[in-house]
Amino acid sequence: MKRRLRRFLLVGALVTVADLSLLIGLGIWWHRNWYLASVVSLVLAAAMSFLMHRRVTFNDDVYSLIDHQPMAFIKAVTPALVTDFMVFAGLVVLVSPGVFGVAAIKTGSVIAASFVRFVTYRRVLFAAVRQEQMQLSVPEEILQHEKELSIVIPAFQAESAIGETIKKIREATSKYDAEIIVVDDGSDDLTSVEARQAGADLIITLDGNHGKGAAVRAGMLAAAGRFCIFTDADLAYPAKQILNVAEELEKGWDIVVGNRRHPDSHQIVQASSLREVGSLCFNVLTWFVLLGGYRDTQCGLKGFSSLAAEKIFTRSIIDGFGFDVEMFHLGERLHLTLKEIPVVVENGRDTTVQLLSDAIRMLRDVFIVRRLSALGSYHLSKVDDE
Repeated sequence: MKRRLRRFLLVGALVTVADLSLLIGLGIWWHRNWYLASVVSLVLAAAMSFLMHRRVTFNDDVYSLIDHQPMAFIKAVTPALVTDFMVFAGLVVLVSPGVFGVAAIKTGSVIAASFVRFVTYRRVLFAAVRQEQMQLSVPEEILQHEKELSIVIPAFQAESAIGETIKKIREATSKYDAEIIVVDDGSDDLTSVEARQAGADLIITLDGNHGKGAAVRAGMLAAAGRFCIFTDADLAYPAKQILNVAEELEKGWDIVVGNRRHPDSHQIVQASSLREVGSLCFNVLTWFVLLGGYRDTQCGLKGFSSLAAEKIFTRSIIDGFGFDVEMFHLGERLHLTLKEIPVVVENGRDTTVQLLSDAIRMLRDVFIVRRLSALGSYHLSKVDDE
């Protein structure tokens, strides 16, 4: 990934120098007709950028979705070219500069165009990645599993709720040969005792409070089901919705996630305005890490085929609430299909989430995911080359 970044910066620098050189050279040649020189230099620089990035920079990355497809590249780069020309032409009209002034103005227009290009690239990539994720392919062979369905419940200080949660889940999933796995994330109450008495099939006790991500990972890696679903210990989403996730997984989706912002979703008990704003802001920030344009990354109801669960959770690293973002990121990089479904939300009063502190940790985790991916810590290079 570091090598790719160096290649990207080198190509970008070369194209920028070529753009500026052509602008100055053609402008002088055409008797200071900077407008025509700008148009020609921009078009030639864009063509150079396409060819060099395709051959040098993005030959093994998701960005090749753009830099290997001329029409996608044109769609992504055209707004940036227009911005570059409009800023440059506007300043030339206002200032009437000499050669050095033209170079300074061109620097400003390149900066403005770079921002626009970043935004448009992301928008085109959003559409491309989501289109890829929505290409459902039913597996030719169904592997044998000990159970049909595994339900993982990460739990911390859930003594008062876990028994009733297990009971409701057991009733809701009675049509399946299902196992319920409770992962006690270092509780100092009777969470594990209550889970055992309520009939959990497997109880995993972590040696300390590591975080929801660590708890979900431990449960998923211990699951024996063909499909693996996790939901919150306070059952914020009614147990019967587990069936909706399982039904979609049976159709062949690799990942099925609840989306609280789906048009068909609704909340029985409305969350606080502060929590809604915090959730929205966090999802906007994930835009810098994820390419799929998801409207809700933090919904606590998600399901995976056993193969997808193995691919994701053997690579996942984040222990905290930011593990959801990491899961989406790995799903994209592993080219797994994904389906978003509506949910009914019953926001429980009992929660171990501390809004401000957990929001700060989640933001930190977003940048950690970005950094780990850049460093190649997820060992995705062989997968990307397939």
